[in-house]
Amino acid sequence: MPFVLSTAWIKEGKGDRLREWYAELGSRSDEAFQTLDNEGIRQEVAFILNTEHGELLCVFLEVEKDMDEANDAFFGSPFEIDRQHLAVMDETTVGGARGRAYAELMYALRNPTGGQREVHLPG
Repeated sequence: MPFVLSTAWIKEGKGDRLREWYAELGSRSDEAFQTLDNEGIRQEVAFILNTEHGELLCVFLEVEKDMDEANDAFFGSPFEIDRQHLAVMDETTVGGARGRAYAELMYALRNPTGGQREVHLPG
């Protein structure tokens, strides 16, 4: 399972709009789960990091296959909520929905309770 950290700078003055959108996504979880299934995303967790350079959107994803397939499914999605998400990303982030930068994965540890321990290395 690949892990991905997707980042995008938030346009000045657009942080509150982005927060509102993520609150709306939380209230529309049934729709959001359909899109995650469509994209092959097992989990998605979004953070906003306040830095001296501005606000940075950081989204952690656990992807079933790879990010290219997930992106293809997102950008070709039949779901209205994905079209709305794309529009909000275009409105609120530098470079829009297609302008995200992905962090390089160094390693990942999984320590499930009572089970096997896993180490995930890139590649």
